[in-house]
Amino acid sequence: MKKPSEDLGVFLSIGNRDHKAKVIFFKNNEDFKNYSIDIIEEFKKEFAVYPEWIKIDFITKKISIEFQNLRKNLIETRRNYINYGFSLDEEFELAFLPEEINANAFVRPKKGEKTTFYLSRNNINGYLEKHRTTQKRYDRKDFNDKIVTQFFTKGFILDNNKGYELKSNGYEKGLRVVEDLHDEIDRMIYSATCFLKNEIQSNGKYIYGYFPHFDKKINFYNNLRHSSSTYSLIEGLSYINESLESVKKPIEYIIENYLYVKDGKGYIFDDTKNTNEIKLGQNAAFIFAICEYLKHEKNEEYLKAAQLVAEGTVNMINDNGETVHVLSYPTLEVKERYRIVYYDGEAALGLLRLYQHDGNKKWLNAVKSLFEKFISRDYWRYNDHWLGYCANEMVNIIPDRRYFELGIKNVSTNLTYIYKRETTFPTFMEMLTASYKLVQKAKEKGYGDLVESLIDEDFLIMTLHKRADYQRTGYFYPEIAMYFKNPNRILGAFFIKHHGYRVRIDDIEHYVSGYIQYQNLFKS
Repeated sequence: MKKPSEDLGVFLSIGNRDHKAKVIFFKNNEDFKNYSIDIIEEFKKEFAVYPEWIKIDFITKKISIEFQNLRKNLIETRRNYINYGFSLDEEFELAFLPEEINANAFVRPKKGEKTTFYLSRNNINGYLEKHRTTQKRYDRKDFNDKIVTQFFTKGFILDNNKGYELKSNGYEKGLRVVEDLHDEIDRMIYSATCFLKNEIQSNGKYIYGYFPHFDKKINFYNNLRHSSSTYSLIEGLSYINESLESVKKPIEYIIENYLYVKDGKGYIFDDTKNTNEIKLGQNAAFIFAICEYLKHEKNEEYLKAAQLVAEGTVNMINDNGETVHVLSYPTLEVKERYRIVYYDGEAALGLLRLYQHDGNKKWLNAVKSLFEKFISRDYWRYNDHWLGYCANEMVNIIPDRRYFELGIKNVSTNLTYIYKRETTFPTFMEMLTASYKLVQKAKEKGYGDLVESLIDEDFLIMTLHKRADYQRTGYFYPEIAMYFKNPNRILGAFFIKHHGYRVRIDDIEHYVSGYIQYQNLFKS
């Protein structure tokens, strides 16, 4: 472990999966060397176990700053993306690492406003009262005219007796440095797949998710995400060579409770908070979840259910590819002709997957009509990962040049944005991998000129590898989870940082699916 050359102070964070981390500041390296072992022994006395994780952060730089400017910087930074610490006093009793600031929601949105933020006195003082020994407290009026300290750190973590260096700069601040990215991604796929499997309850319904700042469950549900997450869970279990037995419950939960059949046509409805509606994308997600299962296991009951829902889905698409996005349940009256563009891509993918399983031309003809609409209306503008999946598979059946063009433009027009994007945005990986496969097929089919004119293939590959590494910033490593209220709840899961570190089944779904596609392409 190489310490920074300047001796500006050290933070020691110690914890385990059952306890929020204790954070102690040492004013210099000598104090850290002399007293850190005593702190660890005190932890052992309090909790009857040694800390599982020991994290050390050396201060590398200090900046004097007016409090008002610090506060302005904090509330104007993207939510939970603060990558520096601050101290409100010279003694560093009111000093906080960036991980503490983010994990304890020191900066939070105003009630009823998603885009207006403030520095929360309640959250800062609540943290001080429960997790620090100081009697000092934060009150904005006490600091308005003060000069305070902004600081930057270099971190290291000892995780179960293995040490890792943590990155220091930018949006990757705190991300562990790994020797082999593919091995690391395999570990993440394994832990996140197991996490998702463990969220299945006895009735087959998932625990929908958590806001982990204060260990709150998300009190909502969505049957579309239930099905799409089941699809990803099947992918994950297959990838890690585990039994698919566990996914029968979530599949049967939908069939037994939310499959509505009328006049020989099936629909998946949702009654969450009395919405009582049938969504086109909801039908589609159910179909491709079933089709993913049928890749590995035969099940006539599941196949019949998927075919019934395909009949209902086709009933929501006319011969020109025009779709109805939402029907009322149980009347089947049109509730909304349009809700979100991604339903169309999902519908095409669901029907195409079923066609590849049962060969029914009815499904393929519906997909062809959808593709004509996608082409005529420039659906590539929406940069839809479902469309990326679908185009990649459609050309296996009908290698139409226009389908290749649609699929390649779906990613190429957004590639620079994807490369630079600071949020993890896991659906990007799904779109990138599908597009990479599509590009290879285009060249095999003699459409190399199309590839050359539409996309920089080297940049596509560079973007794929960059995003694969960067997406790890959305994974609950111990060095992040340890600062939250209940580390054990979230450890090994994926999250969406700018949505309050949200851990939701469909968030995990997109990370897992994208990473599996990436590994299948590049791991060798």
